[in-house]
Amino acid sequence: MAEKLQTVVTSDQAFYDNEPIGSPEEHAKWMQEIKFYFDRYAYRLNANLAGLNGHVAELGAGSCGLSVCLSRLENVKRVTSLDISSKRMARMIDVSASVLRGDQSKITPVACNFNGTLPFDDGELDAILFDAALHHTRSMWSTLAECNRVLSPGGVLIAQRESYLSPFRARRQITKLLNTPEIAAKVSENIYLLDQYKYYLSVSGFNVEFIGVERSYLKKLLSFANGFALFTDGVLFCKKII
Repeated sequence: MAEKLQTVVTSDQAFYDNEPIGSPEEHAKWMQEIKFYFDRYAYRLNANLAGLNGHVAELGAGSCGLSVCLSRLENVKRVTSLDISSKRMARMIDVSASVLRGDQSKITPVACNFNGTLPFDDGELDAILFDAALHHTRSMWSTLAECNRVLSPGGVLIAQRESYLSPFRARRQITKLLNTPEIAAKVSENIYLLDQYKYYLSVSGFNVEFIGVERSYLKKLLSFANGFALFTDGVLFCKKII
């Protein structure tokens, strides 16, 4: 692993350092939502890691819930959990592990702002994952370029529970976004069309696949429209172009 750069305290870090965990019931519900999305591609990811070193990273790890899910996979040997707030990870990782019952010995939390240089050598990682985190980047170009750099040939980038903009509800979504505590605290909070995500990922050297996820009964009935005008909910499963 390359030498880690010194993390500079930012408005993002200050905000997440003080983010509350919530009640045990709220945290457990949150962890089950993370697992629900993870289960849609876990088998495929595990198969993709077969025969590799099995070093994966979660960027913007926060609760480390996705890291705990990853630790349960046989072909995942090591999980590096990166977040701008080491305090948040320290507060949450034990609770997340107790709910999801992963192998916490595989997980190494590292304080790091993923808007900068990632603390990995070229081609060191076999997979990079985001849980509701990629849209927090201050530059898609630089973040995805760094992800491409540190992924091994054919490595996988996965982004679940992203923030998607709907053409029909864009004005309402933007208005809601502008009134969030994150924006008030000058935290990087963004929302994108699915096609914008696909564009950024494609030009950054990834083959992009969207895996639709529908949780509610109504969304299951409308699954044919997932990713189009009505709503977007799912997982971006991307392979680095060799």
